[in-house]
Amino acid sequence: MADEIKNESAVTEDTEAVDTAADTPDTDSEKDAALESFLSRDQQEQKPSKQPMKKSRKTLFIIIGAVVLIAALVVLLIVLRNQPATGNNEIHEAAEMTLDVNADGVHEASVGLDENGNLKNDGAATLLKYATADIKQVDVENEHGTFTVISDTPEGEATVYTIKGYEDYDLQSGVADEIATHSANVEVLRVIKVGADLADYGLDHPRATVKAQFKDDTTAVIRVGNEAVGESGAYMSFGGSDTVYLVSSENVESFMYSINNLISLTITETNENSENAQFSKLTISGTHFDTPITLEPNKDEAISSSYLVTSPVSTIANAIEAGDIAGNVRGLYAESVAYVNPSADQLASCGLSEPYATVEATYPDTSITLHASAPDDSGIVHIYHPDKKIIYTIQLAAVCWAKTSLDQLMPENPLPANVKNVSNIRFSDGDSDYSIDVKTVIEEVTGDDGSDQQTYESTATYNGKDLKNESFNTFFQNLNAIKNQGKAEESGKDLLMTVTLTYTTDRSPDTLKVYSGASNDILELNGTVIGTASRSYIDSLIQGAHNLIKGETVEGL
Repeated sequence: MADEIKNESAVTEDTEAVDTAADTPDTDSEKDAALESFLSRDQQEQKPSKQPMKKSRKTLFIIIGAVVLIAALVVLLIVLRNQPATGNNEIHEAAEMTLDVNADGVHEASVGLDENGNLKNDGAATLLKYATADIKQVDVENEHGTFTVISDTPEGEATVYTIKGYEDYDLQSGVADEIATHSANVEVLRVIKVGADLADYGLDHPRATVKAQFKDDTTAVIRVGNEAVGESGAYMSFGGSDTVYLVSSENVESFMYSINNLISLTITETNENSENAQFSKLTISGTHFDTPITLEPNKDEAISSSYLVTSPVSTIANAIEAGDIAGNVRGLYAESVAYVNPSADQLASCGLSEPYATVEATYPDTSITLHASAPDDSGIVHIYHPDKKIIYTIQLAAVCWAKTSLDQLMPENPLPANVKNVSNIRFSDGDSDYSIDVKTVIEEVTGDDGSDQQTYESTATYNGKDLKNESFNTFFQNLNAIKNQGKAEESGKDLLMTVTLTYTTDRSPDTLKVYSGASNDILELNGTVIGTASRSYIDSLIQGAHNLIKGETVEGL
């Protein structure tokens, strides 16, 4: 037992010694001494314990924990030994700077030194201070390539930026200005070292080199090296000197941008003019579709549907799906720009050589064509705008036309008719055949706000006999409310019901046929199978038609 206490005490003392050694070294020699002390320390001999197994395990865990802690601290000391000393806990007074322009017109900065050649102060300093309007151009070179930002500030107007060679492309708001701002104003947090080996700081092969040319014919050269370990900043050199500075990472982040970061993310503009917001025709095609699908706006008030499918079949379009498609063409905003003026290989790499989906929409003021790739596992789609010659990335949910289908565009309610525009309802269930005439009286009235409004009342007759208004209205609402339950997986069998609506407008009659299915019944609208309906609903609808003709109450479904 005494041996265990002694060993635990030794481990504790060793741990405390390690903590002290890790906290106190301020110089390289002290770090080396601490490191050598740890590496040369002998492990105390552990005697077999005669105590119960539970106690022995506890001691073993303590010993293992101490060894792990010691090893971790040794690694930490090695890391710290090989990092440039930054002295984060010290107070750094503002560095003394002498700013000048050399014979080549390049801005230079010299740090104040004492008589021994040491830094007087190494704190924050300003190396360059211009207004962005003073910039002529900024050349940026980084791992993504090179680009040149051209600055133009007309008299009394705001500065306008363009990218050399990309003058026809719209830029993201504020991005070019960010590059200009940090090129014209160079603020450093610290002076790290004068006469430094630039390779130690990643400045022999900079992550970015920036050359800002000003209207006074001077130039500023900024090079960005490695991120500073344990500091919120990056190493930087200025002009042609070998002095290394610490600069805020935020102030050099824009120097790492590529052309793609500067190009506007607006894929298609939003049209504020409501007269131009609606397409006259929209066609979706691509490898995802067996045949192109065409949508057109519904212009006939006889049915309360905004869109029609006109190809490859003719039917009423699902209000939600068609509405989403209509809203996913104009006003699209990308997550990122992938390629500007892409090559054939780049189009192929994005899955756009043979587009998964293509939408072509014609508007009163323009026509828009967009190509989409198949979505990746995270739901990201590449969109190519052939007129702009840009490939963007965007979420699939924002371009639902790329994933729609003819089945999804089938109407939710196959007979969304407006009763005031119906002249006749022909109803048959195989045994009975009813022809119901509908008449609507429309009156023009003046509303409380002084506007012209309409009121109407619809009545129905069968064989010249008036039908109960309440029962007819309920029956018609039940027709409107037939719910498409989804795609039919089988062919219809026996014909259960036929309903034909004839209108007072130019719209051709709509005929809905219902066939028996294994579970739900099959809906066929104007010769096209559009989905299924609940068997119980169809049975109740047929019973309601009989009750209407007999003058009995029709229950709402």
